[in-house]
Amino acid sequence: MLGLDQGGGKMKIRFFKPFDEISGRDEMDLDLKGPAPVREVLGAIEKRIPTFRRYLRKEKDEVLNFFVVLVRGDEILKLDDVIQDGDTVKVLPPISGG
Repeated sequence: MLGLDQGGGKMKIRFFKPFDEISGRDEMDLDLKGPAPVREVLGAIEKRIPTFRRYLRKEKDEVLNFFVVLVRGDEILKLDDVIQDGDTVKVLPPISGG
C-alpha cells in the first residue's frame, strides 16, 4: 500500500423539492465508516440538518415518515437496506396521482 486514504463510505445525497428548500441545498456528501444501513444515513443527515428530522421520522418512532422516499437508481430503499460507498441517494416526496 502507498498510504492512500481508503476512506469510508462516501455517498452523495440529492434533495428534490421541497427537501432542497428545507435543507438549504441540492445535495450533500456524507462520509461514513463504511457501507451503512439507511437508518444510519438518516441519522447522519439529521445531525447535519436538525430541522430535517420531522420529515424523516414519525415523532419518536423509528419508521421512515411517509413524506420522504429514498431512492437509489430505480430502487426505493427501506430502513435496513445498505447504502454502499459511492452510491447516490435521492430524497424526494412520494408521487401520487388519481
